[in-house]
Amino acid sequence: MDETHSTLLLVDDDAMNRDALSRRLMRKGFTVLTADNGPRALAVVDTQRVDAVLLDVMMPEMSGIETLRRLRQSHSVSELPVIMLTAKDSTEDVVEALELGANDYVTKPIDFAIALARIRTQVAARRADPLTGLPNRVLFMNRLDRLVARRRTGAANPDAPARPAFAVLFLDVDRFKVINDSLGHLAGDELLIGLARRLERSLRSTDTVSRLASEPTLARMGGDEFTILLDGVSTPQHAAVVAERLLSVVVTEPFDLHGREVVISVSIGIVMSDDRYLGGDEMVRDADTAMYRAKAQGKARCVLFDTSMLAAAEQCLRLETDLRHAIKRHELKVHYQPIVGLTDGRLCGFEALLRWQHPERGLIPPSEFIPVAEETGLIVEIGLWVLREACRQMRAWHEAYPEYASLIINVNLSGRQCLQPTLVRDVAAILEETGLEPARLKLEITEGIVLDNSETVVTVLNNLRALEVQLGLDDFGMGYSALSYLRQYPFQTLKIDRSFVSSMEQNGNAEIVRAIVSMATGLEMDVTAEGVETEEQVTRLKTLQCEFGQGYYFYRPLASDQIEDILRVRKWIAAPC
Repeated sequence: MDETHSTLLLVDDDAMNRDALSRRLMRKGFTVLTADNGPRALAVVDTQRVDAVLLDVMMPEMSGIETLRRLRQSHSVSELPVIMLTAKDSTEDVVEALELGANDYVTKPIDFAIALARIRTQVAARRADPLTGLPNRVLFMNRLDRLVARRRTGAANPDAPARPAFAVLFLDVDRFKVINDSLGHLAGDELLIGLARRLERSLRSTDTVSRLASEPTLARMGGDEFTILLDGVSTPQHAAVVAERLLSVVVTEPFDLHGREVVISVSIGIVMSDDRYLGGDEMVRDADTAMYRAKAQGKARCVLFDTSMLAAAEQCLRLETDLRHAIKRHELKVHYQPIVGLTDGRLCGFEALLRWQHPERGLIPPSEFIPVAEETGLIVEIGLWVLREACRQMRAWHEAYPEYASLIINVNLSGRQCLQPTLVRDVAAILEETGLEPARLKLEITEGIVLDNSETVVTVLNNLRALEVQLGLDDFGMGYSALSYLRQYPFQTLKIDRSFVSSMEQNGNAEIVRAIVSMATGLEMDVTAEGVETEEQVTRLKTLQCEFGQGYYFYRPLASDQIEDILRVRKWIAAPC
């Protein structure tokens, strides 16, 4: 075991004992702090990070037992390993210490070999990740805090040498949940172990280490998150070179998981040392923020942190808090966008679209708050509310306007909703509660959800179809690889992504639309074009034999009372708004 970065606190009122034991431990590579009584020991662990405490039982002023009791009562160090140093005949003290939470004990006179083995066991248990064998969060933060403190000391002393530069990389596996859900947690664990070994090999390469002050520290922070400390990195460009190498080695070869080859990618956030940091936790926070920016930009990339990201993260936190209040305060509303037949302008149904009227910021676009709801899990509660409200409203329109009894309401399902084990039961309950005929409800999911969770989603979709609801594939065309798998899914409708509709005259997109319509016809599906905004687009879509459309050319999303006005006075919707 490498003790280079392990710090012990030796507490003994006997100066000779402290000196002799601390010297032998330092020769083994430990950093040893000392205290001659309990109060001083408590002060040390309050102000410095230590990995284990060697605590003498018999001391004046405050006994080792009382010192242990106070350590265990302190939230910040309650899990700190404590090894009691006790005389051979003090059995009662040993029993009391173990009952108070001591991790082990060593009897005096001390057998150094036994003491060393027990110290190493406690330090390793605290510092090693049990799955990968990598240093864990405690070890990583210990070393990072020291580097931050060293840099701050240099900043405070104008005569000190140049302040050392270093970088933190925060790495997260892209779509790791898909692997766990589809192959099982054992396969996920095997992947993490294989990834740890691959990252170690890359970081230990001569090209990487030769440019650093010391060997990089790779740690597992938990789940599928890893951190890397690069001591001696002087520029963001150097840190990015290391990160790009890691991105490359991860995707170069597939991982063999119980005979099944799986290719993964990772996203990496980078933060450079800076005098503004007071502790390592702040650097890790910013590296984590940069990692999430990398994921938002498309995953499988590295992003360097800048302070604007922190402001964005704080704004996101405020938005999450406000969104939780919005649910309780009924600030969320459902608007409805008509879907029409392109050949005759006949009203066919509506898509239910969520809107948030913030009391201070006004109307917040869904593109801003839906990702927050998805990430925090609030989307599950919100999604069920939208589904219930849309079904209730459509049933009310069917009753008030019998001539529109065939209209269909389209409601979007999020990725999180599709993976909820209660989804099918929830949909059935809402249909029964609102009285809406199942065939008058069409549930839409995006192509990305299908691609990311294919095995799980196909089961959910088949169960939903068993309820006799309709299913639509939204934003079709953005994940073109799904074409070969489309027969597996029980969809009745494809919705062509608005990006193809808006640029039909460019880059051959009209031919893509034609191919989608032709393929859908062969699979006995209907096609709806999203984002229709001009008469030219309508004419082109008709030529391509696309059946339905929705967009600003016909109507913007409208509140329910505005839809009421349309239903009362017009049976056909043919003219632009």
